[in-house]
Amino acid sequence: MAQCALALTARRHDVVDGLQTVRTSLCGVEKTVVQITEPGRMPLHLQLHRPVEIGRDCDGVLLTDALLSRRHLRLSSTGGRVTLEDLGSTNGTFIDGVPVQRPTPLLPGQSATFGACTVEVISPVGGAVQGDDSIRRTSIDLVAAAAGADRAPMVQTGSGTLTIVFSDIEGSTRRAEQLGDEAWMQLLNFHNRLVRRQVERAGGYEVKAQGDGFMLAFPSARSAILCSMEIMRALEVHGRSRPNDALRVRIGMHTGEAIEEDGDLFGRPVVLAARIANQATGGEILVSSLVREIVESRGDLSFGASREVELKGLVGRHLLHPLLWAEPARLSDEKREDSSWR
Repeated sequence: MAQCALALTARRHDVVDGLQTVRTSLCGVEKTVVQITEPGRMPLHLQLHRPVEIGRDCDGVLLTDALLSRRHLRLSSTGGRVTLEDLGSTNGTFIDGVPVQRPTPLLPGQSATFGACTVEVISPVGGAVQGDDSIRRTSIDLVAAAAGADRAPMVQTGSGTLTIVFSDIEGSTRRAEQLGDEAWMQLLNFHNRLVRRQVERAGGYEVKAQGDGFMLAFPSARSAILCSMEIMRALEVHGRSRPNDALRVRIGMHTGEAIEEDGDLFGRPVVLAARIANQATGGEILVSSLVREIVESRGDLSFGASREVELKGLVGRHLLHPLLWAEPARLSDEKREDSSWR
């Protein structure tokens, strides 16, 4: 009993929005695990401890598939048995091709399809998911739980080489005045939840936040880039489905040796990242030359035309590079639209 009590004690990286990672290997209890698959992303393994919603704009698992509804479906587990409920989605949910009309058991070996995504029941915690490094690491991921008790968090605050990211919402003061306090706070809370979920998924951490602005840190430039792309794509999907609530976020980043003191980060890399973010426009991810040099060697990322600027408080001129973050299909559509106006 003492071991179970210890295992159920939630630390900072053990809880996200009420979804708790329980170290069941200490207690000898097997729990049912579901695997959520979204095109172009690593599978997510999720252990259910309470009902969880999945959709594009919900309080559970947030996905970016444009075919999904804001609150698409709900998963729950009772006695190790998973139940799936469609929440009145536009495009529906199907278990092995059969539409889900009411709460329906999802059995091992079955596959539920919603949009371009799937969810299925897989092995218990002690089974296939253990030690699989290909699984996307999040605080609700079973990889950390299966690895044993008191494993160190994936990212820890400290001095060293980090990629520092600053972001905020373009024109936030004007939007707040237009919408009114209540509507703006709802929209701001949605934005903040989305950012925090994506940062957690990418293995980064929040250094500090104020209003609609975030200062974030990542262990690598690539993780910072991929997280920023996911944030932008999720906001784009949200804006297409709810034009009146569309948000334009600007993001800037730089990599360097940061100094940690009392939970905050200091040094020239922090200043440079902040100045780069101030140069970005809404909907833009702007990176330093060092970040571009680090991430572009794989050939899977594209950048727009570079621009040379002066940065406040820093000597000389600096070359900055906008990341082309839109989905390939989306980029093709935009190019066709542009050519049609010529």
